[in-house]
Amino acid sequence: MHGEATASCGPRRGGRRGPAGYSLTEAMVVLVIIGIVLAISVPNFVRISARDRVEAAAYDLDRNLALARQKAVAKRRPYRLTANPYDRTYYVERQEGGSWVRDPLETFSVHPQIDFDIVLGGNPANRVLVFEPQGTIAADDAPGLFVFSGQEGDTARVTIVRTGRIRTRVD
Repeated sequence: MHGEATASCGPRRGGRRGPAGYSLTEAMVVLVIIGIVLAISVPNFVRISARDRVEAAAYDLDRNLALARQKAVAKRRPYRLTANPYDRTYYVERQEGGSWVRDPLETFSVHPQIDFDIVLGGNPANRVLVFEPQGTIAADDAPGLFVFSGQEGDTARVTIVRTGRIRTRVD
C-alpha cells in the first residue's frame, strides 16, 4: 500500500466549479408556483369546510335522536327533544313523574353559520319531538323534518317517521 497512487480529490478536468445552491431566479419561480397552487386550493378547502359543518350538524342531530329513542325504549319512559331554531340549540329530556328532566344535561348547539329549520307533524310552530316508550314518536310530531342550510347552499335533512326510523341526507 505504500507505493500506490491515491486518487485526487480535486475537480475533474472539464468540470465547472462554482457556488453550490439555487439562484435567486430559481427560488422566485418556485415561490410563484407555490403561490399559484395555494391560490387554487385554499378556496376549495374553505368550501369543503363549510360543507363539513352542515354535514356534521345533521349527523350530530341524527345521533342524538337515535340516542333519545334508544333511552326511551331501554328505560320505558317518554323522552323528548326540544329545539330552538332561533338560537340554534336543542336538548333532550326524559319524563320523571309529571315533569321533564334533562338527560343528558348538555344543550347541543348548531354552528352559527348554519340555518336550522324544523317542521314537526306538518306544524312549523311545533318545537318538541316526543319519543314514546315503544320507540315511536308521538302522532302529532310525525313526520319530523330538520333542515340544516349553509351559506354556500349546502343542505342536510334529517327526517324521522312515526315508527322512529331516522334518515339523514346531505345535498
